Amino acid sequence: MRLSVFFMCLAAAALTACSEDHSLSVADKAKFTAELIAERPECAQYWKQLSAPVADENLIKQTYLAAKAAYCLKPDV
Repeated sequence: MRLSVFFMCLAAAALTACSEDHSLSVADKAKFTAELIAERPECAQYWKQLSAPVADENLIKQTYLAAKAAYCLKPDV
């Protein structure tokens, strides 16, 4: 009986710990996404879009996908 209560409490604690919100700011997301883009001249437009003050997460996603389609992501990504 005690063992089952212990495991139920352990599971509840694990679920609570996993539910914390560790979201990044939009500026941090733009910064980290820019770090994924290759530093070649033909890819400069993508990291320039992310280096300006970015206020929209959708723009970050669109820029990432466009850079990916243009093969402008660093090889280890």
